[in-house]
Amino acid sequence: MNLSRLLPLALLAVSAACAPSVPRLHVPIRTEASCESKSVKQTAIESIVASTDDTVRAGRYPGDAALRNAIKNGGGVIAYWESQPLRAPDTAKALGLSGDLDLKRAVITNQVLGSEQDRVGQYRLVWLTFGTPKGDVTVLERAYDVQNVCIEGRRQV
Repeated sequence: MNLSRLLPLALLAVSAACAPSVPRLHVPIRTEASCESKSVKQTAIESIVASTDDTVRAGRYPGDAALRNAIKNGGGVIAYWESQPLRAPDTAKALGLSGDLDLKRAVITNQVLGSEQDRVGQYRLVWLTFGTPKGDVTVLERAYDVQNVCIEGRRQV
């Protein structure tokens, strides 16, 4: 048996076992969307949330009614989770917490800001609500995945 052939496989197995596991984003338990004759693209929600920059931005939550109106007029989705772990250490620190956060809701509009020529590039603002020991807290972050949350096809009930 040639041990030099087994060494790369052994190193790969050890590195995989030592790598920290990142919580996987699950499909939301419920969504509210304005997609006209289209349906919500679940993978887009996951990708957009995963692309947030883990930086709490200055901003005052405009309220559910204002954001539902923005989604109605420009497209987007409000996604809800029962218990979704999200690794965002800088956001946790800003909230006075440690460890993975408990994502409860993400408000995603299809409004894209910035431009491809900017140093930052294109992004969208996303309101994330986390469950904390002191109650739910909503923060504003940037997401760099700017795909539309709606896809062609019939709405699924």
